[in-house]
Amino acid sequence: MNSEIEWRIKKVTKECDKILFGSKDDDYNSSGIDILDYYPFPTEGLLHDINRKTKRLISLMGSNVKPKNESIEDNFKDLINYARIGYAIYKHFEGINNGET
Repeated sequence: MNSEIEWRIKKVTKECDKILFGSKDDDYNSSGIDILDYYPFPTEGLLHDINRKTKRLISLMGSNVKPKNESIEDNFKDLINYARIGYAIYKHFEGINNGET
């Protein structure tokens, strides 16, 4: 793999960790609400969020207009984190359905 690309992947992974387990967790979990409470229909809800962020990226990257609020980078990081949450919840329910704890 290209060393610069590999470095960027590692860098964005660390940044996404800080967002998911730091600032966003503080914002969304300040009252002890479980992640599953945000997704009563996990598959549909997470796929909706992933689709929304993907469409937003298509829009941002397809225009020459600089976003006023969330940057392209912010949207990529959100998309990465939604995919990670989706995968973790998928595996959680897969484990429950397979009798794992």
